Amino acid sequence: MIKVLKFGGTSVGSAQNMKRVAEIVRREQATVTVLSAMSGTTDALVQISKLAADGDLAAIGKVLDMLRDKYSTCIDGLLTATRQKAFDRMEAAWTTILAAATDFQPYTSERTIIAQGELLTSAIFTQYLVESGSDAVCLNAPDFMITDADTKVNAKLLHERLSALTADKKKFYVTQGFICTNYRGEIDNLGRGGSDYSAALMGAAIDAGQVQIWTDIDGMHNNDPRFVDHTYPIRTMSFCEAAELAYFGAKILHPSTIQPCQDHGIPVLLKNTMDPDAPGTTISDADESTQSFHAVAAKDGITVIRIYSARMLMAYGFLRKVFEVFEQYRTPIDMITTSEVAVSLTIDNDAHIDRIVEELAPLGKIEIERDNSIVCVVGRIEHTDTGLAARVFDGLKQVPIKMISYGASHHSITMLINTQDKKQTLQYLNDYLFNQQ
Repeated sequence: MIKVLKFGGTSVGSAQNMKRVAEIVRREQATVTVLSAMSGTTDALVQISKLAADGDLAAIGKVLDMLRDKYSTCIDGLLTATRQKAFDRMEAAWTTILAAATDFQPYTSERTIIAQGELLTSAIFTQYLVESGSDAVCLNAPDFMITDADTKVNAKLLHERLSALTADKKKFYVTQGFICTNYRGEIDNLGRGGSDYSAALMGAAIDAGQVQIWTDIDGMHNNDPRFVDHTYPIRTMSFCEAAELAYFGAKILHPSTIQPCQDHGIPVLLKNTMDPDAPGTTISDADESTQSFHAVAAKDGITVIRIYSARMLMAYGFLRKVFEVFEQYRTPIDMITTSEVAVSLTIDNDAHIDRIVEELAPLGKIEIERDNSIVCVVGRIEHTDTGLAARVFDGLKQVPIKMISYGASHHSITMLINTQDKKQTLQYLNDYLFNQQ
């Protein structure tokens, strides 16, 4: 079976962890291994980019020294015969970073700097595989991950190039997640968490039988263990459930990961690098849960926009005008509710909110409200079932709820709350929905 395995930054965050990853790669006979940068690297490189924009080269040197210590420690603990080659590769990365920082160009220099984390980590890991006896090759993801003007990866080109590069199934191929080449031919990236998406696209491109996402927890939990006591891992779930949870805040999986695998019928396994024998979570079309409530997730940073207008009354075309404004500024809408004289909607990206409000102003009175969270309850929520909404809201009698979306999907009920009430809301739902089933 062709397998694509992706490992996050914590999974490759030290020499010991890299050795553990190599054992997993060999055990699973991974065709393609997709790596994030070592944990902490991307944040440090983002910091360097900001310092470069300010022209603070002295401060950049201090951050690079920290990264040099981090990677040197890893190389010393990982390699012997090819150690110097790895040190040379590391210094080449720092040279590239300093050159981009010295002649800083907004966007292009930043993307070049940030890409060095994945490139260096994958190069060091591939050297370890080779030094420890495996036939391994490091592939350069920007050679085949090419995006268009809308930042979508060219799936046809990816299939052609990656299939050709991975034709020898006896080799272990290692590459980078997250980074790509944009339509202008510049190095770029798919955004935070984009390594999951990279793995899914690569899996679809080479007709994989599985895509495995390896992190530091045992699969997808029924609630957020960072905020909630007594959560538990879910062993199987459907693509639709996983997509809802990922979009609405489940941190273990990037929201875009599901679609390429669902389109090609490729199961996605969520596994724990620190406990490789744990069952994890399997996401597939085969799972059709009979549980009314399967899991809960929450998404922060939500802004509410409310439009009050008497012109909505008995009118048509009003919502079209509203949606066209958000389309113009490429701002997705998460939730929407309407009455005869008002419409409320939510967004998670307010970068263009001033312009959006300016465009919406002729349509009516506008209100803006920040510091909200969307809470999503996922499961088998059929419209013909009775009492499901009542069960959810009975558990939240002490929580002010601002918006509700129910009926748009067979798999979810979503609610908008103040972010300050999030932890309490998640705990209430965990206690009321899952401890009483």
